Amino acid sequence: MLAYIVRRLVYGAVTLLALSLVVFFLIQAGGGSPLDRLRGNPRLTPLIPVLTEHFGLDKPALQQYLTWLRNFVSVDTFSIDDASAVLAIGGAIAFTAVLWVVVVERSWWRSARAFTILLIWVGALWYAKGRITFALNWSQSFRGDGPVWDLIFGAVGATFRLGAAALLLALIIGIPLGIYQAIRQYSFFDQLGTTFSFATFSTPIFIIGVGLQLIMALYLERWTGVKVFYVAGMTSTDYTDLGAAAQIGDVFQHLTLPAISIALISIAQYSRFQRASMLEVMHSDYLRTAKAKGLPRRRVIVKHALRNALIPIVTLVSLDIAGIIGGAIITESIFGWPGIGRLYIGAIGAVDYPVIMAVVMSIGIAIVVMNIVADILYGVLDPRVRYE
Repeated sequence: MLAYIVRRLVYGAVTLLALSLVVFFLIQAGGGSPLDRLRGNPRLTPLIPVLTEHFGLDKPALQQYLTWLRNFVSVDTFSIDDASAVLAIGGAIAFTAVLWVVVVERSWWRSARAFTILLIWVGALWYAKGRITFALNWSQSFRGDGPVWDLIFGAVGATFRLGAAALLLALIIGIPLGIYQAIRQYSFFDQLGTTFSFATFSTPIFIIGVGLQLIMALYLERWTGVKVFYVAGMTSTDYTDLGAAAQIGDVFQHLTLPAISIALISIAQYSRFQRASMLEVMHSDYLRTAKAKGLPRRRVIVKHALRNALIPIVTLVSLDIAGIIGGAIITESIFGWPGIGRLYIGAIGAVDYPVIMAVVMSIGIAIVVMNIVADILYGVLDPRVRYE
């Protein structure tokens, strides 16, 4: 398994390098300059040659790319503020090594080991986060907004909150919906779910977002006289003056509509794939054998059918992480959500390629990591899968 993960990381690094090369030269080929916005102001025109030389925009495109690549992988700041952070990371490595070599001949061991290692690393990284100062040299924004690293990690929290809420909604609703449709194949509920899936999946996300703003925010407030949901922003202006419960409610009121607008398309997608996968498994020979043995229907579905039917969904969810971020780019612009999406749209308009490249590479890294996680989960869900 370790050799397989290392091999996949090497392949992922090569893929990310190719991605960065293609995106960088596409930006260069698109025309325009990040300093074009200064040409309309006669007072700032003399600064253009100085800034062009400062940012290296007068260099050949290949040299600009190599400079960006060197900066992108260079460490700008690293300091350990508390030695306990090193102990936490070292403890996580030691626990992982111990759990990796321990072999327990039980069907539940592989799943328990995988989730235990995951929890250990999440806890260790969370503990070390505030005790280690780390930053890569992702250059400065051409718009004068400061270091790109700070811009990305200042906005990623809002996007993560939105994406996690949308993904949670999609999983909680989409997968059970697909399972129930498969169990009740060709019923009225199945036909209704199929119609909903096709209609939702074929609707552009910006139409869903604007429709939710009109119906669930503006019209609902007009009909009830109560402001249930907000159409823009992440929190209210008086958020800091609210109590803890009121702050949670305020975040919920702002988060609900953008999360639903992203989740609806994923719900349609998950339900269709889960339905098809479940139907395929339910018609397999080993499931017929389980039924012939007289096992209860619930046990046949939950223990035998569902586990194998989830394998294709793992791939779909891992790849859908990028789709959720892509949906967030549009949704954040519609709902005024201060995340990566709004930052990305603003960077495109200003030809701020350090920010554009940072966002694209962050999404690419997320896809590579999630694909590796999906491969590991294959082995957890299906004991027949081996990575030797």
